Amino acid sequence: MAWRAFVFQRLLRLDQLHHGLKARFRVGRHELLLVCVEQEIFIINALCPHAGAELARGTLTGYQLRCPGHGQLFDLRESGRAGQPGCYPVIYDGQWVGVELPAG
Repeated sequence: MAWRAFVFQRLLRLDQLHHGLKARFRVGRHELLLVCVEQEIFIINALCPHAGAELARGTLTGYQLRCPGHGQLFDLRESGRAGQPGCYPVIYDGQWVGVELPAG
């Protein structure tokens, strides 16, 4: 098995987070969407896995994010499962929240 290096990528300062926040980021070839629900943070693929629509433009109700392209509801707590947007682990570094992505 080959060893893979990961790099921490800062996305936002903790003081920038608030309930209902949807913030889109492009990090290398990764299209990410950071979503804040109450005090929980989720980082998912920014594009709908079915329609390719920008999930940042979808409506957020509780943990449910509605795709603006075809109306599919995604439960952020289920991200990463079949039919759901892919997810990334949320990493905290001091006053920053971010993600670790493969280097290169």
